[in-house]
Amino acid sequence: MEFEAWWLLVPLGCFALGWFAARVDIAYVLRDARALPAAYFRGLNFLLREQHDKAVESFVDVSRRDPHALDLQLALGSLFRRQGRLGEATGIHQSLVDRHDLPKDKRELALFELAQDFHAAGIFDRAEAVYESLKGTSYESEAVTRLASVLEQEKAWEKAIAARQRIEQLSGEPQARYISQYHCELAEAALTSGNIDAVRTQLTAATEANRNSARVQLITFRAAMKAGDTAAAEAALQALMRVKPELVVLIAEDVVALYEKLGRPELGVERLAAAQSESTTTLGLSRLMDASLKIEGNSAALSRLKQALSRQPSAREAGRLLELESGNVDSGAGKTMLDTAKLLYRATDKVPGFHCGQCGFRAPRYYWKCPGCNAWESFRATPLGD
Repeated sequence: MEFEAWWLLVPLGCFALGWFAARVDIAYVLRDARALPAAYFRGLNFLLREQHDKAVESFVDVSRRDPHALDLQLALGSLFRRQGRLGEATGIHQSLVDRHDLPKDKRELALFELAQDFHAAGIFDRAEAVYESLKGTSYESEAVTRLASVLEQEKAWEKAIAARQRIEQLSGEPQARYISQYHCELAEAALTSGNIDAVRTQLTAATEANRNSARVQLITFRAAMKAGDTAAAEAALQALMRVKPELVVLIAEDVVALYEKLGRPELGVERLAAAQSESTTTLGLSRLMDASLKIEGNSAALSRLKQALSRQPSAREAGRLLELESGNVDSGAGKTMLDTAKLLYRATDKVPGFHCGQCGFRAPRYYWKCPGCNAWESFRATPLGD
């Protein structure tokens, strides 16, 4: 087989074509770069340095020169929202949505950004409407998740349930714990209005969503107490003790009232003591001491208090100990003990009794949904000694 010399030209030709293509690409890049205003690069530089105010000024300058720079305007609107300049963010995104020449994908993105603007501004009805309009788009899943947050803030629990069901269908992520909480919210509202049938309906639905819900047992207990059904109340209390005994502190007075009705008030104290042993909290000890003093008397209460404080100190309950012991010493020492107790009470009077286990938010009352991080059922009674 004779050697064909022209074959030597093939590699050289490929190399030449590659070199030419690279030069063309570079030429295009350089042409596009020269077409961009210097303000654009200044904005990027400020953004990388986290100098957001200066970055916004540069991007606004670019946007004025080229009103058709869609991506830049969308980015600018997002920057405004992050800075809290919600009116300007809404204006940019609304103007984009109103444009008739906007491509479909850009219109959907502008709508999604506009919904977030309304959401951040607290204009929930507008945010809800725009999030709903994104159904069937590539942003539907994320829009429905944010919609659920809006509906929670509006306390539109029925709509929120439907939204969570859509999220589960779209993403496959379980939403049962949220749905159970929403049904519990509806049950609480029905209980307040005295609609016991509605309470039962909502609690059944909440249990179907989450069979281990402590909140269901708590509401069941309260509903039974309101209806005067002591047997159902006791059963709900025992179920709550199994699932989440630390929540018994929220119904401590009702627990005492239940066993007083049953003619066994001392058993109410024992129930509170059992819950406190499972979860030793400052508020739990305080409620236990209140019940013990009322039902068992000073001597038994003092014994319980000494045992508790020997295991874990508490400034507030140390004040109660001094107050109880002051009657057992001479008047001078007793007065000093009482004055010290008052100082301890004053020092701990405003100490929050609850905190969020996720973000640490502290509050004097219990929240099912944390005001700080919006987590559900993350609140805890403050441990004894904290």
